[in-house]
Amino acid sequence: MNRSIKLAGLVAGVSIAAVVAGALVAAQQTPTLAAASGGDVNPIDTVTSTATSTMPKPSTPTSSPPGTPSTDAVKLTLDLTKLKQGAAPKTSYLDGRTVHFGSTKFTLPASDGPVWDVARAGTADALVLHSPGDTGKGSLTTWSKGTRGETVKDVSTVLSAADRTTSAYAVQPTNADGTELPRFTLVWRENASGEKYTLQRTGEQGPIVLAVQGSEVYFSASKGNKEILYKWIAGDEAPKPINAVPTPSAVSSNLQLAASIVSTSDDGSCTALVDLAVGNKRWGTCDYAIDELRGGSAYALGGPAYRDGYGDGLFAALDLKNGKPVREWSGGSKVTIISTTMEDPTHILVLAEQATKTAIARCTPATGTCELATPLKPGTGQTDNRPYDLTH
Repeated sequence: MNRSIKLAGLVAGVSIAAVVAGALVAAQQTPTLAAASGGDVNPIDTVTSTATSTMPKPSTPTSSPPGTPSTDAVKLTLDLTKLKQGAAPKTSYLDGRTVHFGSTKFTLPASDGPVWDVARAGTADALVLHSPGDTGKGSLTTWSKGTRGETVKDVSTVLSAADRTTSAYAVQPTNADGTELPRFTLVWRENASGEKYTLQRTGEQGPIVLAVQGSEVYFSASKGNKEILYKWIAGDEAPKPINAVPTPSAVSSNLQLAASIVSTSDDGSCTALVDLAVGNKRWGTCDYAIDELRGGSAYALGGPAYRDGYGDGLFAALDLKNGKPVREWSGGSKVTIISTTMEDPTHILVLAEQATKTAIARCTPATGTCELATPLKPGTGQTDNRPYDLTH
């Protein structure tokens, strides 16, 4: 699941579904992007919905090792106990209180509290979003080669560019009970020099940084019951609203594509993939939520269209050309999917729990194969003793 959206829901004390439901008509049976955006773009005339009965059935190879399905299997079941050990994650991740990325690692003090996210800010630098004292309020601390730097309070979201040269984060003040105030500050940061530009916003709250590239930042914010996507160039006095993408859930790291939630109901949500340059819909789906779009990848990372309770039941790699699932991995009755992220254009990392243990696994959409990126260790989030966490 998209970590920024999960975090924003935690800090705001409300769910994303509740925000969306206030902005869209839940009973709408054939949602259109034009209706959701005030008619500024072409309507969604069809929304892809792949019935289960039409999906290719999983095949169980007799000669392949566990985790190596035949290439025609689209729906697969994840079993962490049957996966072979592979390489460590390329992205940053937490092992206990130790942050790992590449050859760099450093340990966070217990006083920093729960870690919400880590954004890499260069070869050996990172921006750590955490909650001192587990108060529900976030703080952002810079780390350089394992040395602690400045700390900024009331930060709710952080993200770095794919090349890690720039980052952006939002300072969202709250009142005494933790409710977000209708104002925030967006900060753009050049990671090498530490130079910053800020953008002040009033009458809005709940900012989520969705993509950063160079001096460009795409972020969303809530105004009343409406979720708005903005493009801001660091140094400009005001951002530009992107009307073609109401209620955004993801923006690609190369700023070419965006995912827009066009309707919600008691059964889930429908999402459209939009080309940002022209504002046109590429395809739509009511079978999956789009959680991440990585520049250079042939896939969109998807999760379940309906989410409720502890963890997810599945994750999927969707074909960027048509929105159809290339692979879908289910946890079945054994595995709970906690979070996912694109490790690179061709691999997905999944944080998952099985029985009383947790691991980070790596799955390859092209083949359907999976392996362990970290060893399976005792502990889960149900006992507040999860040994790993995925970050940016």
